[in-house]
Amino acid sequence: MKGSDVESLTKLLKEHAVPLSAVKANKLLLAIGILDEAERESSTRPGIIKKYKVLTEKGLDYGVNEENTQSPDQTSPYYYKDSFSELAGMLMKAAEAEKTDAKG
Repeated sequence: MKGSDVESLTKLLKEHAVPLSAVKANKLLLAIGILDEAERESSTRPGIIKKYKVLTEKGLDYGVNEENTQSPDQTSPYYYKDSFSELAGMLMKAAEAEKTDAKG
């Protein structure tokens, strides 16, 4: 059972000394199926579609989708502190694979 102690991706990347920005980490998490993109209509500009990240079924092993207080009809992913080292390892493996693909 995963713990209920969650934190933002940015903070956990720093705490675990993962040499990736949150933007880069999110791109990798999308690529490996931990995150997905969802859409909602802008609350201030009708007709404008906003994208946001949500944890997939696979991603829910590593965190939770919590309601975003600034945008109540959207969620933000927060990650379990006690399993982040496993997720960090997956991120580094994906980053390494991406580097190899870029060279090849």
